[in-house]
Amino acid sequence: MHWRNKMRKVLFSLIFGTLFFAGCAGTSGPVGHPAQCSDKLYGVKWRLVMIDNDTISSKRAPFIRFSKDGGVGGFGGCNSFFGEASVTQTAINFEKIGSTRRFCSGMRGEAERRFFAVLKGIKWWQFDEDENLVIFDDEHRLIFEKSGG
Repeated sequence: MHWRNKMRKVLFSLIFGTLFFAGCAGTSGPVGHPAQCSDKLYGVKWRLVMIDNDTISSKRAPFIRFSKDGGVGGFGGCNSFFGEASVTQTAINFEKIGSTRRFCSGMRGEAERRFFAVLKGIKWWQFDEDENLVIFDDEHRLIFEKSGG
């Protein structure tokens, strides 16, 4: 039975990898190479709108921002965070993530804990059909939309 779970994870990875490459293949950069999809990622404030299948609604919504120099930072709902992230065409490796230590309880605290739990290690990423940023692994999915600020 254990091998079936592994096979499901491999199949899931292959399906999402194929969908991601199809989404980037439509645009081309210099010399006919696919454009760097990651260029749309940088310098934008991405507001969290969903964790897994749960919608996030808050006066002060969590957000994330990536910089081309490898920095990443944002707000988790109660605490600011900062660190480093290596970005490739299909993966983000969150490294050395730190945050402030303000106490956070209730729904905001739970949402922040779930958000921060995903920002560890290597995750896949893509833009969906609405140009929202999706960061995911085998178990979790974060969906962000562009924010005006």
